[in-house]
Amino acid sequence: ETLPAVRAWLDARAAEAPFAALGVATFGPVDLDPASATYGYITHSPKPGWEMVDVLSALSDGVAPCGFDTDVNAPALAEFAAMKKDAALVDLVEESGGRGDGAGRSLGASGGSRNNGGDGGGVGGVSLDSETVERSSSDNGLWSSLDNGRQHSAAQPIGGSLNNSRQHSATQSVGGGEGGAAASVTNLAYVTVGTGVGVGVICNGQPVHGLSHPEAGHIRVARLKMDGLPGEPGSFKGTCAYHGDCVEGMASAAAIARRCGCHVSELASVPDSHPAWDAAAHYIAGLCATLVMVASPQRIVLGGGVLQRRTLITKVRAHMKKQLGGYVQHDFILTKRGLVQFIVTSRHGNDAGIVGALTLAKAAAASAVAARRRGWKARLLHFAAGTACAVLTLKLVGKDARR
Repeated sequence: ETLPAVRAWLDARAAEAPFAALGVATFGPVDLDPASATYGYITHSPKPGWEMVDVLSALSDGVAPCGFDTDVNAPALAEFAAMKKDAALVDLVEESGGRGDGAGRSLGASGGSRNNGGDGGGVGGVSLDSETVERSSSDNGLWSSLDNGRQHSAAQPIGGSLNNSRQHSATQSVGGGEGGAAASVTNLAYVTVGTGVGVGVICNGQPVHGLSHPEAGHIRVARLKMDGLPGEPGSFKGTCAYHGDCVEGMASAAAIARRCGCHVSELASVPDSHPAWDAAAHYIAGLCATLVMVASPQRIVLGGGVLQRRTLITKVRAHMKKQLGGYVQHDFILTKRGLVQFIVTSRHGNDAGIVGALTLAKAAAASAVAARRRGWKARLLHFAAGTACAVLTLKLVGKDARR
């Protein structure tokens, strides 16, 4: 029901103006190996009806070149791209003598365009998470979502283009002294905490793929003493269907609601003083500390519904520093100012998934343009070589005839 509805929406948009490219960011686990027979499939899922579903073919066949990744790698890539753009803006402002507003408008004007694909039309994005499906076209500013396969919101603007829809984030960072630091970042981790816990990792500017894709939300970290040991009477039982007490099982919205004795929908009314938030911060911080040790990111971005609570990020920073125990000797860990720059909230908020999908689309469009240019150059070289051979042959034949 869901995928056909999304495909119908895409076809309708493409009929108005063909997409230069499409981006699909989906919940997983998903097969990201292009050589695999199940590339583009959600391979297994506790969500009814989603096991072994070919998401990529259902949405992209016959539409346009497609960028495909998880719904956490895609936002990670979007955060990385936006951070790099912010760094460029800071440098531009410094060069112009600190005129923040003018520089921001200048960069936005030069970057913003209806032709986000770079060659023949805008880009489209589809973001599938565990609860909703978001669809957007950067060319006409349309955004809509589906909730359990039903139309949830019709047309709502997401911004004129991917290039300028987040311009305000760039101008906010001007004068913050982060231009040089952001410009040097090559590795980044994106952590989302909501109905589940997901991690996207960017290494040397590219999303990490390999055996599968990062699933760090399912690692285990040290349990709080108050949670007891698994199986002990009175111990806290995690909510993950696969692992019980992994980070997702101990810090997701469902886990926090279990601690509070309420429904997930009531979490907004739980006060900041409730110990459930400290418990969640402990487990999220344990995940961040593990990422520091394993992936060595230069920036950790926190997103998702749970992390919209403003006090939580401060708690996570403090818990992570404590858990690292002074082993990592870096200002980003040891100083308050460094921690504020190292662990940050997502600039895209609840739009992280769809902005990530549009970022995938933009990258796919650029790759398609580059491939066409390489093909054109190859054909030109082939033509030139053929012409040279023909001329040489004619000269040799002429010499033989004169003899």
